[in-house]
Amino acid sequence: MFRFVQQTQVLKGRVPNQIVSASRNSFHPQNSLRFNSAVTLDKSASQEPQSSGSYGSGSGTSPQLQQTVKKVRSLRKNVKLNSNNNGKFRTSPESPWFHKVCAFDEYVNQSMETSLRHRSDGLPPVQSTLFWDSIGKAMSLYRELTLSPELKPYRVSKLVNLLHLGLKVNRSQLTSMNKKPDYDSQSFHKEMTNYLCDSLREISGDILAQRVAVSEFGALHLLESFKELLLHEETVSTWQSAVNSADHNIVELFMKPSVVGVVLPLLYENGTSYEEIQILYEKSAATNKKQAYLDPGLTLGMIKASLAAGETEKALKLFQDICETNSNGISRTVITGTHLAFIGECKDLSVAKTFFERALADGLPYKMNLQVSSVKLLLQNIWGQTRDFQQVSEIWERASRYYGRNVSHGISSSLNSKFFSIFFEHFLLDRVNGASRLRELIAAYNNIKPIDEPFFNIILTKCTVWGDRDIIEAIENSYDIYHIPKTIVTYRILLKAMGSIDVSNEEIHKKWIQLVTKADAIGQNYIANADWAALRDATVAYVHNQTNSVSREHGVLLKSTYEDYNPALEAANASGAFDLDINSQRPPNNLSEQHQQSLKKVDDRIELYYKIVKRYSPYCRDNKQYTRISSGVAANFPVAQPYVSKLAGMDVSDTYIPSFKNFRHNL
Repeated sequence: MFRFVQQTQVLKGRVPNQIVSASRNSFHPQNSLRFNSAVTLDKSASQEPQSSGSYGSGSGTSPQLQQTVKKVRSLRKNVKLNSNNNGKFRTSPESPWFHKVCAFDEYVNQSMETSLRHRSDGLPPVQSTLFWDSIGKAMSLYRELTLSPELKPYRVSKLVNLLHLGLKVNRSQLTSMNKKPDYDSQSFHKEMTNYLCDSLREISGDILAQRVAVSEFGALHLLESFKELLLHEETVSTWQSAVNSADHNIVELFMKPSVVGVVLPLLYENGTSYEEIQILYEKSAATNKKQAYLDPGLTLGMIKASLAAGETEKALKLFQDICETNSNGISRTVITGTHLAFIGECKDLSVAKTFFERALADGLPYKMNLQVSSVKLLLQNIWGQTRDFQQVSEIWERASRYYGRNVSHGISSSLNSKFFSIFFEHFLLDRVNGASRLRELIAAYNNIKPIDEPFFNIILTKCTVWGDRDIIEAIENSYDIYHIPKTIVTYRILLKAMGSIDVSNEEIHKKWIQLVTKADAIGQNYIANADWAALRDATVAYVHNQTNSVSREHGVLLKSTYEDYNPALEAANASGAFDLDINSQRPPNNLSEQHQQSLKKVDDRIELYYKIVKRYSPYCRDNKQYTRISSGVAANFPVAQPYVSKLAGMDVSDTYIPSFKNFRHNL
């Protein structure tokens, strides 16, 4: 029997000694920073902080003082910008647009000031509501002012900056949550992401159509926003449309160094040769009037493109150049972004791990927050190049210690999800040793920070690739061993996991009852899509997979709309499983009688699914949902099609349904 027990053993990671000494060059009066082929980062011993280990700690300066200074600087910057603009672009009270322009400025400025004031601690609920409401009103006024002479480039640029800021606020609110939001419930965060994306696309279209204009600042934030939305092709196509525009001003604007810096790595990713990237870099750099000053954004973009092309020496030289040339004016965002790029995007693992070590050591002449996305890329790069799981494990443990006990669930879950994906890939065919190693990792992690529900949810989701009932049950029992209450997400994953093992219909039905009882207890008034998806994965998807297995033996393969569908891989998606419009493929009708007999052995789960669908249909959200879970599932999974016609006459009198307090009859 596979058992989990609390242990005190901690995995011991090797600390690679890859920092070598080199000559110093001035980056800061008291510090030095130099990079060569061996990668050197140095800081004098007198400058080492007294203590470290907290997430994102920098120098010995008080965190409260640093926070206050940042707020004051941000507010001063805004006041200066607003006062300059008000003097230069002041709207006359006689203008017919005066009141709308004033309202537009008020909404934009107030929202930006609010978000900057609460950047470190997050927006309080009331402030959050006002922030999003102001963005909506600012966009409405933007549409009304599009044809007015008062919508100057600086105003449009500030609106684009606000929308970009909205993306960051939205992402911050999501990562600070204790659990994934239920997108089935029309999640506010999902809707707001779509709204921000649509608004940015609208402004982008207006810029290219020459209806409005922006500054270099606005163009930068526009492309950065598309990039953060992972719309890489759209980012490139927007930039290409701009530089090929008939309007010389638009061409000149989008060839500015900071703007070109955004697209350089994306252009290489989309097939542009490294030689062409270099030419574009030099052409854009030549537009810089301050020839002695390297544009940080352009240089960062070229560094990322160089790393993607495997030109590590070139990237290191650029980093050294920018530190030497811009020693008195380099922004923290750029220097941090460059450091993170070397961690996550450098193909030379010795260089990447050196930058990782220095980020952990906290001995840099600049404040460094180690972003989890860069650590995940490093884990994947190590695994992809070496297949050395021990190295992967050491990086994961050290990063977990760096983030500490108080890091948000979003960050720790993101890191753990990547790590355990690699873990189960490594131990896919070695379940015995994998189970033993898993016990060690759980004990080690519990010594770093108390194990929480998302940690076990990730393991439970991914361990189903083993198809081992004992292991699934052992992990389920671990919630009680570690005194972790199960949320609705855990109950969904437990039901989904039944789709990876051979269990009776009674056991599946029991898991379903536990799930809907929990949903009712937390106040849901209908059965969510995520709950139906869990049931589908435990029944219909299981039969589909078993059918394909039998069909291969008979030379026939039935296809669903999900290629290589695996309920284990979908289990982490706690909601929104029916949000895809997928065209189904019909199965062949020439199955042999022997083949039909083979399929009957696994058909009971589909019957169970449709019995539950019929019995619990009054608790669907609406008719649309009922259609999706009945005929919609049959369209996506051909093995379920024969049951749809039987649904109306199906006897469900023996299908148990508990009494509910919050569920209501909606159909």
